[in-house]
This record gives sequence, C-alpha cells and structure tokens, in this order.
Amino acid sequence: EADAEFEVGDYIFVPNIRKALDGDMKDIKAYVIGDEIKELSLYIADMTNDEKEIVKAGCLINYNRNRKANK
Repeated sequence: EADAEFEVGDYIFVPNIRKALDGDMKDIKAYVIGDEIKELSLYIADMTNDEKEIVKAGCLINYNRNRKANK
C-alpha cells in the first residue's frame, strides 16, 4: 500500500494559484502542511476561461457579484 501524501487535518498550500491558472496547469507546486512540510506537485484539468475566473474570484457568488458590479 502506498503512503498517502497527506492526512486528515493537513492543509494544502498552493502559492501563486492565480498565476498557475494563467499558465501551464500540468505542474503546480504546492505544499502539504502537517506534522512536517512536504512539497507536492498538482495538476488541473483543462478549464474554460469562465471556470478560471470563478476560481480566481474565490467562489461563484463572488464571480457573479463582480460581474454585476462591472456592468
């Protein structure tokens, strides 16, 4: 059985996620914050531009609020 990269209660820190969304989403550096700090490589499947903007906004509610404010 392979060791898990992280455990329940650990945090995953993804620095510069907004920059990662605009670049190559196949190798995103992240860190598991638990009993120790471990580097982790993540990837995100292809996303539409709208999906990327929703993630950058933090949630769909924020995205819609921002769109309404900019009209």
